[in-house]
Amino acid sequence: MPLENQSKSLRKERNIAQVINPQQWGVFLVLIGLVIIIGISSPVFLSPRNIRNVLQQVSTLGVVSMGMTVLMISGGIDLSVGSSMSVVAVIVGKMLKDWGFSTESAILFGLVLGLGIGTMNGLLVSRTRVHPFILTLGTMTALQGVAIVITEGYPITDLGARFEVLGGGTFHGIPIIILIFFLILFFCYFLLQHTQLGRRAYAIGGNERTAFLAGIKVKRYKVIFYAFCGLLTGLAALLLASRISSAIPTMGSGFELQSIGAVVIGGTPLSGGQGSVWGTLIGVLLLGIIANGLNLLHVEASWQYIVTGVIIVVAVIIHEHRSK
Repeated sequence: MPLENQSKSLRKERNIAQVINPQQWGVFLVLIGLVIIIGISSPVFLSPRNIRNVLQQVSTLGVVSMGMTVLMISGGIDLSVGSSMSVVAVIVGKMLKDWGFSTESAILFGLVLGLGIGTMNGLLVSRTRVHPFILTLGTMTALQGVAIVITEGYPITDLGARFEVLGGGTFHGIPIIILIFFLILFFCYFLLQHTQLGRRAYAIGGNERTAFLAGIKVKRYKVIFYAFCGLLTGLAALLLASRISSAIPTMGSGFELQSIGAVVIGGTPLSGGQGSVWGTLIGVLLLGIIANGLNLLHVEASWQYIVTGVIIVVAVIIHEHRSK
């Protein structure tokens, strides 16, 4: 019994450490500081309407980032999520606009397609010795070409009122897209903290060799984590296409770097083994508030990239400093 109680105590402390760490508190304080500064500079920023707009805008990125969080904790990375979003969106757009499929069938196929792309990446990573950064860089380029070939470079518009409900509808006054994001967030939290799959992610990301020697089927779990990331990427593509009622062959461009940035800012190192969805939530909100705040203050869009890049570099440096 004493050993069992000690084990429970250690697990509890480990869970608390994964939810709260000094870097996340630092980023959270930066987030609060930005809210105060922008709120003083632009009274519109703190209005209920704008807060709702910010949450709607970051929900798509948030869904992708949740999948990326699980993947990066396990030691993986996927640069193809943006291109995957483009492919899923344009194929679903074709199904709705040109091929006569029902809304439900198109949505289901979009999720399955995202899952399939993630599984393909997982198989490539687990069956070869090539670094996932290089492999997914290749699939990113190939998938972007597929999206352009399918559409011949033209956007697909007017995807139908039923499809638009997914990204533009409300449930008891709350946008459905926000509800979906937070449902995914809580699901990923439960997955990481209360399931064997989550424990496997931390173990593999912490030390892949040790995990293998402990009897964990590392290759199998790598495929699962990439597939899960692909599934959420497909969902994000559907949400974005629904919200703008269009499927654009380059609509996912930039999401790979933003999602990785949000995860890193939130406290998950590129080497894996650590991190939490709450840190990623802070990272996603920080990026969204920067974009929204600069727009309200009429600052050129290029400054958004500069500020975001500086924050990511600082976050990586802090990770390296803490790991030494």
